[in-house]
Amino acid sequence: MNAHDIMTEYVTQSQLAAALGLTTKTLQRYGQLPDGLPSLRLGGKTLYRVSTVRNWIAKRETKPNPRRAGSPR
Repeated sequence: MNAHDIMTEYVTQSQLAAALGLTTKTLQRYGQLPDGLPSLRLGGKTLYRVSTVRNWIAKRETKPNPRRAGSPR
């Protein structure tokens, strides 16, 4: 196993920001939330495990509130 194999499941902050269409500042803010986006600091870089990011995003999915979707009161 070499270093490349170990790091294939991680992306840098700039790579993740580009993939999600966000700024790196937004990712930093997400990391500071109480249930924030988990990251790893390694060698002066912020890294994100792709599977962890997917799970974090999935936890934020919401269902529409039928009482607010134009339903009569």
